[in-house]
Amino acid sequence: MVSEAVATSGAHRGAGFLRAILDRFRGKGGVPAAARDDLALELAPLFLVLDTIEVEASRVREEAVQRAAAIDEATRREVEQIFAEAERQAKLERAKAASVVRRAGDAEVRALGERAEAEAAEVTRVGQERLASLVAAVLRCVSETPR
Repeated sequence: MVSEAVATSGAHRGAGFLRAILDRFRGKGGVPAAARDDLALELAPLFLVLDTIEVEASRVREEAVQRAAAIDEATRREVEQIFAEAERQAKLERAKAASVVRRAGDAEVRALGERAEAEAAEVTRVGQERLASLVAAVLRCVSETPR
């Protein structure tokens, strides 16, 4: 049986106090071992403890909801930052790729220009070589023609 001081004051709220009260219900049929008129008074500390537990559970639940909301918001912001960084990085990569393509195109244009100049120089050289022999042939023809 729970002492009168513990039962009436409700000062002890630990697991030992709850166990002492609940041990009274271990008898047959779940009826307190010492059913008396002051049973409500004896159980009042137990209900007070249960009320305290409910208040604490509500507080913990509310803290969990607030923490979850804070985590959700932080995650949303982090995702936005990741996407913004990915977009920035993609723009940089596109600019780099365009620069590489532009440089390759410029190099190809320079190479084509150099080949064209080389071919033009060759055509000029061959033309000059042929011109000298043609001039010589024309002069021969003119000098061999009777007048």
